[in-house]
Amino acid sequence: MSTGTSKGRQAKKTGHAKPVVRRAFSMQEADAQLIETLRLRCATQGMLMNQSEVVRVGLRVLAQMTDAALCDSAARIERLTAVSRSNKPARQSRS
Repeated sequence: MSTGTSKGRQAKKTGHAKPVVRRAFSMQEADAQLIETLRLRCATQGMLMNQSEVVRVGLRVLAQMTDAALCDSAARIERLTAVSRSNKPARQSRS
């Protein structure tokens, strides 16, 4: 009988489910590939993780860093330019 949890994880039984917030964000292709690499590393250890779980683990690790270490790591990340959510061409003015 399946409990809905991945191998290597224990289901936490609580009285109520915590609300989930859906977020969308942009990243470079190299960062997306890094997530996949980390997922494969975990899978070879018997722990299946989805992309969201990999990001959440990274957030927990960042939260444990000192302020100096966090700022040092953040300074090494390339800033992304703004990406339009719609792929519509720019409006042309009427003549």
